Amino acid sequence: MSTVYDVAVVGSRGFLGSAAVAALEASGASVATFGKGEPYDGRARTVVWAAGHVTPADTSLADEALADLQALVGMASTEHVVLLSSGGAVYGPPASAPFREDHPAHPANDYGRIKLAQEHMLGESGLGHTVLRISNPYGPTQVTAALATTAHHPRRGQGVIGHWLAAIHDGTPVTLYGDGSTVRDFLYIDDLGEAVAAAALGRPGGVINIGSGEATSLAGLLELVHHAVALHPVEVIREPARGIDPPANWLDVSRAREVLGWQPRVGLAEGLARTWAAVRA
Repeated sequence: MSTVYDVAVVGSRGFLGSAAVAALEASGASVATFGKGEPYDGRARTVVWAAGHVTPADTSLADEALADLQALVGMASTEHVVLLSSGGAVYGPPASAPFREDHPAHPANDYGRIKLAQEHMLGESGLGHTVLRISNPYGPTQVTAALATTAHHPRRGQGVIGHWLAAIHDGTPVTLYGDGSTVRDFLYIDDLGEAVAAAALGRPGGVINIGSGEATSLAGLLELVHHAVALHPVEVIREPARGIDPPANWLDVSRAREVLGWQPRVGLAEGLARTWAAVRA
């Protein structure tokens, strides 16, 4: 008889999926893992959908992203799906930060629209589901992924912290767009993993924001990066604002505390220090 696992993680080798696997295993859960080219086989009651078909920089596999999730929805064995969605891309005007789950969704780009379409698919399926709208996660493997790129495969989709720390590691300038007043919500990857584990091992909870709950400007982030890398030189190239970045985007995470019993534990200064230490090790 085939083993039935507590949780299956689809996209287990990615930045988010691998953090979910680590946290689930640390909790004692039995976990089945599925990577690219390994179709989920239906042997778990709860599925964490961390499949990375699309990124903000590349949405060319949108049809595949939706079709694969639709196939999962059709499996009779599935009781609870935890979808890793995007808090940064799904919310937008007329609502303003900090964004709450009851704010209307107004995606500003194709990535956000695809994530919202996945959310709607689950909502219409009748399955138990939890949608985690995640802010801007960062951590060591994000930076090492950026460092592994080449001139033929430029750094894309690694987030501002990944870009900046990889550039500093390589001795190249970091780029700051605009005057530094743009505000974001940065979440350490271990905190994210614990949130996913709490959702997967709990009851379906609907839409839940997962972030630090704190607003950090890019200018403030740059100061913290300077401190984290200590005496390592940091050269900054300042470019005009790109016109595509919303001025303020951070999340209200009160519902995560209420429903999941989760809250972030690693502050941004500590998370940056951990990330830089791991990259330099």
